[in-house]
Amino acid sequence: MAFIFHRLCLIVAFALMLAGSPPASQAETYGEFAAGLLRDLPAGARFRPDLEAVIARLANRYRAEEGKAPLESSVLFRDAARAHAADMMVNGFMGHRASTGHNFDSRMRVFAGDITRFPAMAENAARASGKGSADAAKARRLFQQWVKSSPHRRTLLKRDYQFVASGVVERDGELWAVQIFWAKPREKGMFQ
Repeated sequence: MAFIFHRLCLIVAFALMLAGSPPASQAETYGEFAAGLLRDLPAGARFRPDLEAVIARLANRYRAEEGKAPLESSVLFRDAARAHAADMMVNGFMGHRASTGHNFDSRMRVFAGDITRFPAMAENAARASGKGSADAAKARRLFQQWVKSSPHRRTLLKRDYQFVASGVVERDGELWAVQIFWAKPREKGMFQ
């Protein structure tokens, strides 16, 4: 009986391990998938650097109101943020797992390589739809979704983060936005 239980535990553990990361064939192609999204948005869709700047300013304003240090806006993960925002728009979903099955960590590896160099990383994702143009007011409403959500608010206010990259894509007046937060990377070999 103990042998059967042990074997069942091993099978469950193996299944959970596989569920946490995409198959190797997908892992090899996420970079190409993301590059395609960045290069070929559908007709009527466009990236909105103006609204990326708006939500970065809103993040710093909110952090200041809560007594937290400002974040430095960076382009380091801008393409990662834009690619995920575009993926959500194109494939009609909201979340932190790409339509390809890649979770946040596996997506970040494509853009940063060894993500263990970053002591802290996270992302917020949101969508704003409804009537009206895709303007700063709609970006503020989108940002308020993060403020009103406990996990997203914790990400916005975490002391560990020093940088933020924002990605916003718009189509037909709807916005999809992603902000990626991270701490200064450790020097290579620092903890080896």
